[in-house]
Amino acid sequence: MRPCPTLFAIFFSMMLREIKEDLTEGIYIRFRTDGSIFNLRRLLARTKTLEELILDLLFADDCALLAHTEEALQTVVNYFAEACKAFGLTISLKKTEAMYQKPPRGTYTPPQISIDGQSLNAVDHFTYLGSVISNDATVTKDMDSRLGKACSSFGRLQKRVWKNHSLRLSTKIQVYRAVVITTLLYGAET
Repeated sequence: MRPCPTLFAIFFSMMLREIKEDLTEGIYIRFRTDGSIFNLRRLLARTKTLEELILDLLFADDCALLAHTEEALQTVVNYFAEACKAFGLTISLKKTEAMYQKPPRGTYTPPQISIDGQSLNAVDHFTYLGSVISNDATVTKDMDSRLGKACSSFGRLQKRVWKNHSLRLSTKIQVYRAVVITTLLYGAET
């Protein structure tokens, strides 16, 4: 019997809710509630703005924990590890990685994050939902990855589409837009 993804999502959400009750670390985001998102001056006003603690990004069974400092991230990771134990979940330490994005003109030092005394692998980039996130906070690695995937999808169509003389040019253009362009731009709007 396969586990129910909806039940897991509810279970995982309840675990994260327990963590947030006691935690003040993470990233606070201020946003307006009147629909005026792009007026930055209005964000400084205290009226009609809310501030929300964001400490995780979730997709299926993947979870990215967020914090502004290494110490804050270690605190978030400690709370997360304790909650996992309390809820009967196991963290795969082989798959768990830590990454630090340095501020502009700052120096990079790999983060020293651990779970139960075991240090996590510090990486300079990782892939989350198909996008490459790098420690220098640039999109260069993500763009290289996107271009490589688009070139690969273009190349795989060589025999069946591009060299197929029985297909009309308009059909080839539609295939190009549907396959190559969507591969290139996947996730670009976010």
